[in-house]
Amino acid sequence: MRLHALAAAGLLLAALAVVLADGAPAGSASAATAKAAKAGGITSKTFRMKGPDDKKRLTVSCPGHSKPLGGAMTARPRPGGDGEGVYPHSYERLGQQGGWHVTAVLFDPSHRSTQPRKVTLQVVCGPKLGHVTPPHKTAYVKPGQTKKVVAKCPGHRHLFAGGFQRTDFTSRGGDFVTESRAISSKAWRVVGHAFGGFGGELTAIAYCVRSKKPLLHEVSASTTLRKGALGKATTPKCPKGRRMTVGGFRGPRSGSAFFGDGSFNHNGSWSASGYNRGQAAKLTAYGYCLKL
Repeated sequence: MRLHALAAAGLLLAALAVVLADGAPAGSASAATAKAAKAGGITSKTFRMKGPDDKKRLTVSCPGHSKPLGGAMTARPRPGGDGEGVYPHSYERLGQQGGWHVTAVLFDPSHRSTQPRKVTLQVVCGPKLGHVTPPHKTAYVKPGQTKKVVAKCPGHRHLFAGGFQRTDFTSRGGDFVTESRAISSKAWRVVGHAFGGFGGELTAIAYCVRSKKPLLHEVSASTTLRKGALGKATTPKCPKGRRMTVGGFRGPRSGSAFFGDGSFNHNGSWSASGYNRGQAAKLTAYGYCLKL
């Protein structure tokens, strides 16, 4: 009887082991899902714009419970010989909605025959980094002026992204951004220029989380913008173990160039393009790499 009891106990333990083993795949799947979320990913959405000086508020959302880290905008066809094309009035993170927002304008200086454009927004999504503090800094830019504004992370917080908002230019005038980038681990700088019949506001945004040390590693590359032409600069890829999560740019402060596209590329680099209305000038693309 004792042998039968021991055998029964052995069978019970074996059955329990099978049950635990059967439960393992569910745990593995959960771990795989968490790992995929941690790695981050890019989601995109395409819109259509038509008509001179057409403005639209465009948004793209992160899937599931992932959170927005950074974003970008591209448009096709690219700007034409007179600069007709789609340009951003804002580049900003949507914390509550979980996505990226760009207000875009279809700039057409002639108004004669505006070519419709397809506009694609990208958002880099990943895990929640912690409570986000988004300090804003705003200035007013008058026609002919160039101004800079800097948003700074408070206390023991560091940048994980940055952006801008409130510019308003159309073919009649207004202000536009000539620079948007990190100038330290705690500060995001935006420079704007205004032209034509009116000016506008310019806001720099720093997206900050608590951290004992800087979060971003910068990579950059420059190109020369020829007069009356579009040019593009593409950064190197991020170092091993880091992912490109946000981008920035710097063009001529004279206001001769409009920032056009920003894009996260398939090879892990970042590109920024600009249309130059004046003499030859330099455009620099800045990519920021986060350890996920």
